[in-house]
Amino acid sequence: MDDKLLFILVYFRLYPTQEVQGYLFGFGQAQANEWVHRLTRVLNQALGKEKHLPEREPAKLEAVLSACPSLEFIIDGTERPINRPKNKEERKTYYSGKKKAHTVKNDVIVQRGGTVVFLSDTYEGKKHDKKIADEEEYQFPPESTLWQDTGFQGYAPDGVTIQQPKKKPRNAELSDLEKKKNQAISKVRVEVEHHIGGIKRCQIVVQKFRNRKEHYTDDVMETACGLHNLRLTHRQTRAVTAPKAA
Repeated sequence: MDDKLLFILVYFRLYPTQEVQGYLFGFGQAQANEWVHRLTRVLNQALGKEKHLPEREPAKLEAVLSACPSLEFIIDGTERPINRPKNKEERKTYYSGKKKAHTVKNDVIVQRGGTVVFLSDTYEGKKHDKKIADEEEYQFPPESTLWQDTGFQGYAPDGVTIQQPKKKPRNAELSDLEKKKNQAISKVRVEVEHHIGGIKRCQIVVQKFRNRKEHYTDDVMETACGLHNLRLTHRQTRAVTAPKAA
């Protein structure tokens, strides 16, 4: 069991080719491929049992967020590179002008001072962050505060206080007060960037994605979020239980 856990964690963390993965553990590429997909399911189920996976159903989002200790949340989008699709129409759909590459995209919602509480479905890189949020129709608890960047310009769910940097007006400058407010918002919003960085410690969601199994692109992002949440929870527990210095 320890070897199996090491096998799948090495794959997520380093994302070697399956030929290399098999060589490291003493078998061929075909067997490595079989164990990669089998153990990904087991790892995901284990993270779910321990309640480290983010919520995936928009209809359940409000109830999940209502249970959080604070009602302050941060939303952001994140992209991952994929191989260039063979189909011409798919190449257009998955091409991200922002990244100048073919990508897939997710929205994430984190609780301020907490963990990743929600992960959207995986979409083509061309789709806008705000459009994902609009289509999934996120509902937040009343009196929530949502911190977001200008990529969500115009996104304002009912009953939610929005904190968002102000865009620089065309042919004009922001006032000193507006600049200071933007800096203050950015200092809070950077937390979600730290979470995304933590998720992307798993190289499987950083390197160009090579696997072709259906839905696996989405599965690995969910599992990477779960591993990040597990790591955060372990750190918090260790900090609470650590003996204080005399």
